Amino acid sequence: MTTRGKHSLARFLAFATAVVLTMTSAACGEGHKDAGSTSIDTDKISVSSAVAKSNVMVFTPSDGISISSHTPLNKWAKLAPAITKSLTDAGFSSKNIKVKTDGNLRKQSDDVQDYVVNQLATASDDSNRHTTLIVAPATSANKGNEQYGDYVTNPADAPAYDTEKPAGKTDRQTNDDTKAKPSSASSDASDQAQNDDKDRTDKQNEIAAGKRLAKTLKLARKVGAHTVILANPLAGFTPDVFVSLSTPRQIGVLQARQLVSKLALEKTTKMHPKSLEVMIPVGEDTDSTLNTSQTFAKEAFAGIWHVLQPYFKDGRAISPSKKLSASTTDKDWESVSFKASKTAEIKTELNDRLTDSSKEGQPLHVDGILAMNDFVSSAVVDELTTLKYTGTAADINPEIEVSGIVGTLTGKHNLNKVAPPKPKDSEEDVPGIKSRVRTNDDGDMAWPIITGYGAYVDMLPDVVNGKQWMTGMENIQKLSQDIAGATVAIENGKKVSELPYVKATTVDGVEMGTIHEKSLTVSASNLKHLLIEPGYISLADAGL
Repeated sequence: MTTRGKHSLARFLAFATAVVLTMTSAACGEGHKDAGSTSIDTDKISVSSAVAKSNVMVFTPSDGISISSHTPLNKWAKLAPAITKSLTDAGFSSKNIKVKTDGNLRKQSDDVQDYVVNQLATASDDSNRHTTLIVAPATSANKGNEQYGDYVTNPADAPAYDTEKPAGKTDRQTNDDTKAKPSSASSDASDQAQNDDKDRTDKQNEIAAGKRLAKTLKLARKVGAHTVILANPLAGFTPDVFVSLSTPRQIGVLQARQLVSKLALEKTTKMHPKSLEVMIPVGEDTDSTLNTSQTFAKEAFAGIWHVLQPYFKDGRAISPSKKLSASTTDKDWESVSFKASKTAEIKTELNDRLTDSSKEGQPLHVDGILAMNDFVSSAVVDELTTLKYTGTAADINPEIEVSGIVGTLTGKHNLNKVAPPKPKDSEEDVPGIKSRVRTNDDGDMAWPIITGYGAYVDMLPDVVNGKQWMTGMENIQKLSQDIAGATVAIENGKKVSELPYVKATTVDGVEMGTIHEKSLTVSASNLKHLLIEPGYISLADAGL
């Protein structure tokens, strides 16, 4: 153990002992109180007086993405200031609000422990009673998940911080191993073993850090402080309120519903099926990502397939690459998942799916591509351009022109979309329609609808010009206002369960008050209202 670790542990144990003695003393003192003794009625404390003297400490992870201009709006650097602003708007003093960021859970648990030991240990009971810790556990990032932004609630069946699942290889790893050249097999095995050892050590360290963080927050609660947990719950700890952010399933459902709506699948017939591709990125296949990146992909596909399966089953939707069919189940997520740590991998995947070898590379017709996030969608846009697809998503609806979209963004008028026209032909008009994967032999290289998530700043011009139909992001403003409102209620001794935006939900088997807001669906028609007017981006960011 390091010197810092010894000192920290010593302070922590001393503080824990002091807490026990204080609680014992308080219990003894209560036995001498008269029946007529009075206590503070928190219901009578005004919001301004209680909140003005309250302290709020915000702990968030540091931003996980800084890939040139591939920067999403789903960042802690956006949410933390929004929470601070909402707190000050609600009456909290700015000098009493502190924000601390950390790069990993171990460092974060150390900082939370230091705050609890050094600040709460020396504070008065009244001060502690008016202290709220807002904590977003700094989960480990990986190449499969970080593309969605910084704050995504991990799948429910991902390992909790106090549980370690046995390591193992996936079928895909085994297949990759068999492709290795014999001359490098020994070296590859050695490198893989070293990577696996490091992954297991990192995971063990994170598990220990999570336990320590939960223990520290329990101690903080014992001395009167309150807690709000963001994004990912801590096993063994129940906060005053939990803030659930988007899950993989919700991200998948959001985009699948957009395809159903914009392609009017309800009105489509199997004579004119819509051609859809689903592209789910996963990270590198190492032990550290087996329970995160791939679990994320599995959960996302379950949401997607819940929405799209009926259309594939009755023939109204087909897959040009044949990776999806009427017999596909939600367990077949690997059929549409692929490694996507690099842009080149995404372009190759799309090219392989849309290029028909029997037609000498002539691309297949595709109506919609569910790209999962904006990192993938940006590469999809580039590859479709290389393959010489033309037009924009607006072409699917002849009532919409890009000039009209720009007019909407600059405030000239509102844009109203209508559904694509229903096909005029009946099934009897065209024989042999059961297999309708079309090539673009007639030169009709129509641009498909592309969906993404994360609201990458550099992709927003493509949303404006119609190359990408939509992106998604958390409702940062509403979430921050909800968090501030819940904190006000906590500081005034109110029940957060009585707030209209707090619902009782079961999280990791424990019922707790939960805040959740639906993700924003950002398209050209509402980008001005959702992103520009609130100040998330400028007109220049949108390419205007």
